[in-house]
Amino acid sequence: MSSGVIRVQIGMRGGVVLSQRGGRIEGHQVELQDRWYSESVGEMFVDPFRFTLRQLQHFIAAADAGTVTAAADQVHISQAAMSQSLNELEPSVGQQLMVRTRTHGIRLTSSGRRFLADARELVGRAADLQQEMSDRSDELVGPLDIGCYTAVAPFWVPFITENFIVPNPQVNVQITEGDGKALQQQMLEGRFDAVFTHTGHLIDGVRHQVIRRGQGYALVPPTHRFAGRKSVRVEEFGDDPYVLLDVPAVRENQLPKLRAHGLEPNITWRSTSFEAVRGMVARGLGFSVLVQRPPVDMSYDGLPLVTIQLEDFEPSDICIAYVQERRSRRLGELISVCKAEAARLDAAGAQS
Repeated sequence: MSSGVIRVQIGMRGGVVLSQRGGRIEGHQVELQDRWYSESVGEMFVDPFRFTLRQLQHFIAAADAGTVTAAADQVHISQAAMSQSLNELEPSVGQQLMVRTRTHGIRLTSSGRRFLADARELVGRAADLQQEMSDRSDELVGPLDIGCYTAVAPFWVPFITENFIVPNPQVNVQITEGDGKALQQQMLEGRFDAVFTHTGHLIDGVRHQVIRRGQGYALVPPTHRFAGRKSVRVEEFGDDPYVLLDVPAVRENQLPKLRAHGLEPNITWRSTSFEAVRGMVARGLGFSVLVQRPPVDMSYDGLPLVTIQLEDFEPSDICIAYVQERRSRRLGELISVCKAEAARLDAAGAQS
């Protein structure tokens, strides 16, 4: 080939001949990897963006899911497409971001962990920009990753699904349940936009907005000696058998509160299930102290329960924790919807 002709192979289109004069290129606009040849400008330049937002989304999904297959399912593409996207990303950034094995799935390298935090921030900012451009049409768009404390989830996830996710199909909402503090720590690392939890479970470095006021209460069976009382001090329970909601947030926050108020709980039974705790109390196996209160004082198996107000016990409000100095409009709308529902519930409770 002579020095005056460049032949470029593009997919299945065959060859395209461009003439070159003095470092300038004349001919049709074509794309070759990250170099663009423009007919209108007639000069060659290098595209500075060597990876796409879509590739970053795929990398984030892979890091969160732990396997290529699970990541592909999460973003609704084939496993082959996910593998190709990840394979193309690493050369683009010039670093090994992950190690993939059959037995352990995906493990991030130290470079990968640093890149993950930056990728989350960049994708989040892109989503915010997209939202700002869509504000004129009053349509919410973009991702919203929410963590939800397990004990709070039954009370709020169904409502959020019906009243926020369904009416806003352009918002890609992902909800992950778990321990409130662990979810907040992941939020600080960029995994979540916000976390539903209790104010008593907040960790350093997060902001929050109260959704609904909450107050701990004693749960007893109808046969308990305090069942006819409206309020009680926790120390009055003495050595009564205690049924523990055995999750980290309760062990680390509620038990110290009980001890500070003069009660060393006689933990006789325990369960990680909110409803299992209620069921054991209903069967007369002990009492418990909870915050979330279902509208019906009855266990799953139809046995009655009695709730008693705790005197001088610090409130534990339901809140949404977040880290952004400027919340996205998506998160702001979600908070508004939840606060409106909390106000409705409080008004209904006052009338009953």
